[in-house]
Amino acid sequence: MALRAVAAATRSGLMLGVSGAVLGTTVAACADDNKMFDPEALERGAKALREIQNSPYAKKVFEQIKLQEATKQQELKAKEAEAQAAAGQYAVEHEKVRWEEQRKAMQQDSQQKAQLAQYQDELARKRMETEHEKQRQRNAELVSMQEESGKRTEMEKAAIAQQIEAERRATEKYKASLEKEVQRERALAEAEGRAEERRRNKDIYREELQMKLEEDRRRLVDAINTTFSNLGSAAASLLTDRDKMLGAVGGLSLLALGVYSAREGTRSAAKAFDRWFGTPKLVRETSRRPLAGRGSAPVEKSVEEVKRDFSDIVLEPTLQDHVRSLAALTANVKRHGAPFRHMLFYGPPGTGKTMAAKRLAKTSGMDYAILSGGDVAPLGGGAVTQLHETFDWAERSRKGLLLLIDEADAFLSRRGGNLSEGSRAAINAFLYRTGEQSRDFCVVLATNRPSDLDPAVIDRTDEAIEFCLPEAAERHKILQVYFDLYVVKAGTVAGGAGAATSRGMWARVKAALRGRKGGPDTIAVKDVTDADLWWAAERTEGFSGRELAKFMTSVQAMAYGSHNAELSSAMFRRMVDSKVKEHGKRRSFIEAGGGDAPY
Repeated sequence: MALRAVAAATRSGLMLGVSGAVLGTTVAACADDNKMFDPEALERGAKALREIQNSPYAKKVFEQIKLQEATKQQELKAKEAEAQAAAGQYAVEHEKVRWEEQRKAMQQDSQQKAQLAQYQDELARKRMETEHEKQRQRNAELVSMQEESGKRTEMEKAAIAQQIEAERRATEKYKASLEKEVQRERALAEAEGRAEERRRNKDIYREELQMKLEEDRRRLVDAINTTFSNLGSAAASLLTDRDKMLGAVGGLSLLALGVYSAREGTRSAAKAFDRWFGTPKLVRETSRRPLAGRGSAPVEKSVEEVKRDFSDIVLEPTLQDHVRSLAALTANVKRHGAPFRHMLFYGPPGTGKTMAAKRLAKTSGMDYAILSGGDVAPLGGGAVTQLHETFDWAERSRKGLLLLIDEADAFLSRRGGNLSEGSRAAINAFLYRTGEQSRDFCVVLATNRPSDLDPAVIDRTDEAIEFCLPEAAERHKILQVYFDLYVVKAGTVAGGAGAATSRGMWARVKAALRGRKGGPDTIAVKDVTDADLWWAAERTEGFSGRELAKFMTSVQAMAYGSHNAELSSAMFRRMVDSKVKEHGKRRSFIEAGGGDAPY
């Protein structure tokens, strides 16, 4: 312990000495600079060295100092090794960071190259699309030019054909005029020849004519003398004989009576035949067959059969279900002998009131008859008689008869001061015949103006059904039905669509003959799809079913008027736009007239 303390003190002294020496040197150096000198430090160092030399442990102290210095050197080397290891580790980490940054840089570079390649590919694709679009436009222009060239060629051919036809007709006309001139000259020559011959032989002709006239006069005088002599002798005999006088008078009386009886009997028979087998004058259309049997009672139909009967009539779903239920109800009423229910169909024109009434009668197994209210009003006092004849005729139907009065407001309007006596009497006759429920006929009133009907007439109806303008879905179905009828199936049925709506057997026979000779051509539908029909249904808002049917007939006419009877989507849409404009003008005409649209 003492040795260690001495060594420590010695080390301290040495350090102090060294420090002092160094300090002294430094001070000396500073003194050289500053021209000053401090001897205390040098003295302290020298004192420390003397103490160490005088100490008995000086040698051990120096050894201990060497050992400590060696240990310190080892520690310094270890620290230096650690510092080198740390520097190597830092270099490795630095190299890792550098390679990681280089890898990220390479990755970014590859991403940029990929993006550049994708952009270049996108530019190339767009350039190709542009080239394709330009090529397509060039092809379309080429096709258009070819079509125009073809049209011009066809027009030139047609013009040449017309010119040739005109020249042929002119040639035939000139030939006919020449032949007519030749015939006229020939006739003149023949007439002049005959006149010349008659002039040369006029004496002979005059003698023949005189002889013929003399002979005719002699025969006429003889016939007159003979007739008067016979009449005179007969009259003398009749006047002298009383029995012959009475027989002649009786014969003449019986002859007159027979003629009168035959005339009156024929007239009565005609009236009876017309009453039982004829159709009243007011009835415009009927399904009743007067000479083909009286028919049978209606039979019950299933729900599917009723739906099938109404499959081609497009109405609003709720309304269609209501009409179907009325058809089933009417059939059940007739089958069970219950009285019929009178109905009122009201709504805008062309919404299917007449069609629904016809189909209701057919589905329920009844006959139908249609009369117009406009036919009753002009009859005046004779309307009452014809109305009674019509109702009597309706009551004789065994199957039951649905009597549809179209435009009912024309003669069943409100009774006021400006109503004529004939119209008032007709309304009273109608009210009398419909005052009680009937088991023989059902009355359906169809009108665009239900508010104009007499309140008593409205009171006679048991059902009031409104027929509104079709919505978009209904318009689409109507367009589908008439598109199939007038376009898709055009030319496939003999006589076309007109034969299906013609009335009477003779009309159907003529339609069949027209179809045998060569009916209308089929229409080539190019690119008209269901989307076009939906587009038309959206555009035709406010159209009635009748207007849609007329629109489709216009489409058919446009297709027949085109080249080779073709129909394209563009043609179809042009016709839709045209009809929409026409519909708007009609509405403006109605509004400009100061009146509201019907209903």
